[in-house]
Amino acid sequence: MDRSVKIIVTLVVLLVVGFFAYNKIVGWHRQKIDTAVKKEQTVWQKKTGELKREVTSLKKELTTVKGQDVPEETLAAVFGEKKEKTQAAENKDLKAGKKPGKRSSFTEIERKVMAFFHYLDDQPYIQSRQPAGGTYHQYEIAMARLSAKPPIVTGEMDSLYSMVRNVAHFYRVLGKNRILLIKQILKNESAVIEPAMKTFYQWFSTDDKGRATLQGRPGLETQYVYAGYLLNTLGGRSYLLRRGSRVRTLTTYYCVLVLDRANDAQLNSAGIDIRPFIKASTNEITNQLGLRYQKEYLARLDRLSRKYP
Repeated sequence: MDRSVKIIVTLVVLLVVGFFAYNKIVGWHRQKIDTAVKKEQTVWQKKTGELKREVTSLKKELTTVKGQDVPEETLAAVFGEKKEKTQAAENKDLKAGKKPGKRSSFTEIERKVMAFFHYLDDQPYIQSRQPAGGTYHQYEIAMARLSAKPPIVTGEMDSLYSMVRNVAHFYRVLGKNRILLIKQILKNESAVIEPAMKTFYQWFSTDDKGRATLQGRPGLETQYVYAGYLLNTLGGRSYLLRRGSRVRTLTTYYCVLVLDRANDAQLNSAGIDIRPFIKASTNEITNQLGLRYQKEYLARLDRLSRKYP
């Protein structure tokens, strides 16, 4: 076989070997790509599933929040026939250049408080418990006991006995039945608890100018003691941690307002620093979904943060 034939045969063999080698490499590379694509698809399918679950969760959360936007008819049923403007309506009036409505008079506040108690008395879950004298009478007894036996605001950790008494303060003072009644009200009236707390704070803090007809308004000294207890003691904080985030957030906010009033009246005998609680309340209210008066709360806290730099 001459040299030229050998060269041709060698080239043919090399081409054949190269062809099979190329196919083998391409097949291996394609398999590697397919494996990588399948892994990537698995990862994205997992992420897609997680996103779908998050979207579903957010939808449920938004549904809950929308449910907290209580219709005016419901508020009218709870607090009497007179309807108060929604926050959206008040914001619309402000944009239109209208002046905000006057703050409720003390007489109107008292009317709303009693309407709330009458509303509670009509609820089946309250009637099944048959509280002696009705909910307002039970409220009067509770306030009298809480005022007569205040919790420890300073020196709580001086002894184990003091700490345990402080942790169990409400149970000791109010008793099992009243605690269960309060828990039922918080559970069943969660939709209106925010406007109810606002109404009661107005009742507690508005100057009655000698026109008060209802009993059960705690003095500022008593309000200060309980604000300090809830904000600044282990017993009070442990109580708040056992409540839902909405009640805890609103309670903290109103305790801050009480502490500010106590400072103005020079009643802060325990020397509680209000500044960290202003910041904490601002964060809680900012992150709390569905608050009816959220803008009002944040505006007031902003004023307080500038008052206490």
